[in-house]
Amino acid sequence: MNTETRPQLQQLYRIKAMHIAERLRLKDLREKFSRPVTDFSNYELVIKYSDDSYFFVYNYGSIVFFNVPDDLQERELAAIQEFRTPSDVARTSDVFFIEVQEGLPPENVNKVYFDRVVVAALSFEKIKIVCMHLAESTALEYYEILIENLLEKTSVFSRKLERQGRILESSEELVKFIGKCLNTKQEIIANLYIVDSPEETWDNAELDKVFREMKIMMEVDTRYRALDYKIKIIQDSVEIIVDLAKTKRETMLELIIILLIAFEVVLSIIKWQ
Repeated sequence: MNTETRPQLQQLYRIKAMHIAERLRLKDLREKFSRPVTDFSNYELVIKYSDDSYFFVYNYGSIVFFNVPDDLQERELAAIQEFRTPSDVARTSDVFFIEVQEGLPPENVNKVYFDRVVVAALSFEKIKIVCMHLAESTALEYYEILIENLLEKTSVFSRKLERQGRILESSEELVKFIGKCLNTKQEIIANLYIVDSPEETWDNAELDKVFREMKIMMEVDTRYRALDYKIKIIQDSVEIIVDLAKTKRETMLELIIILLIAFEVVLSIIKWQ
């Protein structure tokens, strides 16, 4: 008879991550919440409700609730409603869990699965690493949606060029599109540093394992490479559109000059008759 006992589930902690804005000025948020801020930097704001309940706010527009009741989540969100992006496209979200089990064998400690990470003991450092990756993932999802929208717009221009052989959009519309592309690229580049490993992992193999496995599970590197590739496609397309628009303007100017010269010649002929 097998007398081996399996580890029993001790506790399941729910994590809710959301991307609510393209950028958040954390200094403007410090006095907005129901509890005092317990940790603050230019990158991250943390509120501690208890030893196993936290609220994280990141300057790139994502927030994460760790084991926070729904009604308290709603109150905190309402307190910063004015800072949230009005468009629904910016509000991506994800749900994840930290499962605490005692008596785990070493090979199963701090192991990351599709919807949870299993640990033998809970610590703030582990919570922080998991929440950071979830926040990053929701921000990535937002930019993935944004880039797909820009790609679709680029495809519209390309199809018009294919069918009609010219750009029909006004200069103002082209400038706005180019500006949107440039702004999106700058926002993504500005937030790339969030993939760096935090200091807590440098001298702690256990935390480093959680960090690396979370990064793999969230496909952070793969998604960033895909975004970078799509941005290059958009950039190449924008350069072609700009060149075509420039050529169109130059052709129009040349035509205007020719017409003016012709008009002067006609006036001269009329004058000497």
